[in-house]
Amino acid sequence: MCDACESGEFAQQAGIGPALAARARRIETTLPGERVPDQAWNIMLGKEGGAVAWAHTQRMMTCLEQASQSLCARLRCELVAV
Repeated sequence: MCDACESGEFAQQAGIGPALAARARRIETTLPGERVPDQAWNIMLGKEGGAVAWAHTQRMMTCLEQASQSLCARLRCELVAV
């Protein structure tokens, strides 16, 4: 993580939920090029500390954006949401 994240001065606006992360990781497997290592995903999701290479960060952010725009990201089961 960068100094801004680790300093605690800035609150995270929205977390990356498990469902969104799973969709993003599935999307990432379909993209050409070098795959993002599991450790980089763990760092991005806050499960581990460390730094992520810029190329991996860009790839993850692209995948997260695509995942958030998918139809299933907008569906919500009322039984589970309670």
